[in-house]
Amino acid sequence: MRSLNLVVLVLIFAVLSGCNLFSKQEEEKNEQDNKTAYIKINGITYYDTDFFDFAGVAIREMSEEDYKNADIKKYLVDGFIEHKLLLQEAQKRNIAVDEKRINAVTDSFLTESGTQDLKVYSGSYNTDANALSNMLREKFMIETLIYDTINANIDISEDEIRKAYNDNYSNMPVSRKAHLFQIFTTDKQQAEKAMAELNRGLSFNEVASRYSEGPEKEDGGDLGMVEDTVYPEIFSEAFKLRVGEYSDIIKSEYGYHIFLVKEYGQAKQASYDELKTDIHFSLYNKEQNKKIEELIDELYKNALIEYLTDIKLSDYTIKSRSDR
Repeated sequence: MRSLNLVVLVLIFAVLSGCNLFSKQEEEKNEQDNKTAYIKINGITYYDTDFFDFAGVAIREMSEEDYKNADIKKYLVDGFIEHKLLLQEAQKRNIAVDEKRINAVTDSFLTESGTQDLKVYSGSYNTDANALSNMLREKFMIETLIYDTINANIDISEDEIRKAYNDNYSNMPVSRKAHLFQIFTTDKQQAEKAMAELNRGLSFNEVASRYSEGPEKEDGGDLGMVEDTVYPEIFSEAFKLRVGEYSDIIKSEYGYHIFLVKEYGQAKQASYDELKTDIHFSLYNKEQNKKIEELIDELYKNALIEYLTDIKLSDYTIKSRSDR
């Protein structure tokens, strides 16, 4: 099974292939000087510059060691091939896209603020509107293919959602909540001074405002309602306290803590109605990814893929068509 799920497909194409948009003149010059046939997919030849346009943003973030990592290279190459297979399938099915939508998005990127955004990804202000429009057209074609062949055929039933709840959520531990206050410091002596003042009867809020280093210091140490399964494990010590009781100094990997419990919330098991939407979303995404993998597997099975040469990720700095 192919491992590239929908989110990765869309993000890689929408962001990575959206980089390196440049002037027509420079594009033509680089294509003449730098282009090397890299891979043939179903009879269509793609060049090393096509691959680097696709994966350029990711490569620019890599270290020298990453360049040599065979797994990273395979991941990017697989993503490139999968993208081209999906695009070819969309073209084979004569999938059309809304040109007005393409023009609207293109125009938004060609505004001053939009050009600034492109600069972040591509390193270039010199944007070719035609290249941008072509990139968007391909992106929307793949999105339409996925929707028509996959999303439109996914139906998550009420019985499936309820079964998932009963299997995975109904027996989850009941969460507890407490309204907590904290004095936190990385200095043991400061923690001891704070404890001494608490023992003398000063209010927790006053002592927290004076000694605590956390952002809650401005609120007298008030952390609000805290769920026992969300915060770091050290906070479980706070849930051992009675209402109105403050703890001893508790050392953690972060520093020194003193807790106070103002009140406990009612322990509660999340109901089916509360989790129904989240469960539906999770099941939908799982089915979507499964069907995308099946589609890509089918395209791979019927594809003729021929590598014409090898490339190195480090060659991106030579082959890149972004401005210098």
